[in-house]
Formats: sequence, structure tokens, C-alpha cells
Amino acid sequence: MKNRYDEPDFVDVVPGRIDNARDQVESEIRALCFEQPFAVLATQGEGQPYTNLISYAISEELRHLAFSTPSQTRKYSLINKYKKVSLLIDNRAQQPESINLIRAVTITGKARPLEDPKEVEHWSGLLIKRHSYLEKFITSPSSSLILVDIIRFFYVRRFQEVYQWVPGNLS
Repeated sequence: MKNRYDEPDFVDVVPGRIDNARDQVESEIRALCFEQPFAVLATQGEGQPYTNLISYAISEELRHLAFSTPSQTRKYSLINKYKKVSLLIDNRAQQPESINLIRAVTITGKARPLEDPKEVEHWSGLLIKRHSYLEKFITSPSSSLILVDIIRFFYVRRFQEVYQWVPGNLS
């Protein structure tokens, strides 16, 4: 006997749809990204995936995400060598009673260390505003800011409803 969750519903939300799925999905992604303070970052390299928990700040238009990391880490080294990353942001901690209430978004993109002083200042300010307790870490000479240029979001709700959403004029 097949269960409802055996086959997920996949919807590619694109501009010009007659229904309001695109606006609703964008709104739910936006809420999740701005409500949750942490993400799981996945990098790749040396034939192996690698994950880290990070604190982040995301741009208002959902096109960029930034975080800080020490420059002498595997995470930093892998990002320098292999630019493609993904991030998972979810609300599972707030929904322990039912998997059907959990919402999650996987973000795919390309990451790069920031070098331009104006970009560093801008993203440092956003990170510190969101995570004031990390100010010394973010501004430390041994830390680097990483910017992820977001390509797309895969948003999951009700356990098996999967939506692909592309921000801004990329769609």
C-alpha cells in the first residue's frame, strides 16, 4: 500500500503562473530565512561532502547570503577551491510534534570570500546586526566573510510538498 509521502509533489514556481503559488512560496521562504538564525552549510571537496552549522545574514531580495568563518578552516579552503555550496534552513526545533509542520529550504549557490572593503563593511554590518554576540568573531583578522550568490531555493512543507523558486530576475 502506497502512503501519501511515498511520492512527493514537486512544483516549479515560475513567473506568469495564473495562481499565486509563486508569491506564497516566496513569502514562506522569506519568513523562514529571516526567522531562523542558523543554517547548515554543505561544501564539497576531496570526494567528500562536508557540513557546518553557521550563523548568517541574507539580503532583503533573497539573492545573497553571508557568513563569517576563520580563514584557516576546511570550510574556507573548500569554498576557495570548489565554489558550489548548498545551505539548509529549517524550523524543526519549533515543530517537534509533527513532521508535517516542519518547513525547510535548501539554497544552492556559489560562494566566495569577500575582499572588497565596501562589501566587507556592508555584510559585516548585517551579520553583526543579526548576531551581535558574534561581533568579535566577525571582525577578527583571522576571520573571513563569505558571500553566497544564491541560484535557487528548494522549499519543502507538509513533508512532501517541494517547490523550486528562483529569486529576482534570474527566474
